[in-house]
Amino acid sequence: MNSPDYEGPKSIWERAKLGLELRQKYELYLASLAFTLAAASVQSAPHVGPKWRLIIEVTGWVLLSGAGIIGLWRISKFWLREVGVAQYQSESQGISNILNPHVSSPLGRELDLLEQNIRKFGKLQYWIFVFGFASVGISRALALFGA
Repeated sequence: MNSPDYEGPKSIWERAKLGLELRQKYELYLASLAFTLAAASVQSAPHVGPKWRLIIEVTGWVLLSGAGIIGLWRISKFWLREVGVAQYQSESQGISNILNPHVSSPLGRELDLLEQNIRKFGKLQYWIFVFGFASVGISRALALFGA
C-alpha cells in the first residue's frame, strides 16, 4: 500500500486559503441572492387576491430579507474572525499551534465561540432563505392557479 506524499506547510496554507476564499464568495453570493430575490418578488408582486395569499407573499419577503441581513452579519463576523486568527497566529509559536489551535487561551476560546456562532447562524440563514423562497413560490403558484 502506497502512502500519500507529504504536503509541506506551504501547500497546506494554499489549500486553507483557497477554502477560505471559496467560503467568503459563497457567503457574499448567498446574501446578495437573498436581497435580490426579495427585491424582485416585491417589485413583481400581484397586489390583488385573497388576504391569506398576500400574507404568505409578505412572509416570504420578510424571510428573504432576514436571510440577507443574517448573511451580512455573518460576513462582518468572518472579517472579525480572520483578524482574530491573524492575531492568534502572530502570538503562536510553531506550525502545530497554528494548524491545531489550543482553545486554552482567551483569544482561542473567543475565536472558537465566534466560529460556533457563525456556523449556527449559517444554518439558520439557510433555512430562512429556503422558507422565504418557498413562501414566495407558493404564493405565486396560488396566484397563477387563481386561488
